[in-house]
Amino acid sequence: MGAAENLEIHTRCTEAENRHDLSQHGEFLHDNIEVVVAGGMTTTGVDEYRAGLEELYAGLSDFKVVLDDQFATDDRVVCRWRATATHDGEFYGVAASGKALDYTGVSVWEFDHGKARRGWIFPDNVAMMQQLGFA
Repeated sequence: MGAAENLEIHTRCTEAENRHDLSQHGEFLHDNIEVVVAGGMTTTGVDEYRAGLEELYAGLSDFKVVLDDQFATDDRVVCRWRATATHDGEFYGVAASGKALDYTGVSVWEFDHGKARRGWIFPDNVAMMQQLGFA
């Protein structure tokens, strides 16, 4: 696969996640994907990754990502993004506050044979915590 195909797969995966539709992850992610979120844990496997997203959606039910920039090579996609959401459920052990979130981040995804094998996600956790009133 080439850069254009990797960008297309990454975009389709993001669109599905924005619809909160995790049923197609097998088309986008290797079964044994590893995802590292800065300041968080490493998830291993597509089922654990889905479970993390379901927890995110439970706390931020209108969570959405806009891809501001994407760049790719034959085995990587790098993107700069903006996430918006409302903290309307428990999120990382914090009760719902009703506060709006709007923060940015950068992600790097490693692709192998048309699917993401590894991901590194760097959200602006400081901005998120400030908006929630913790910093």
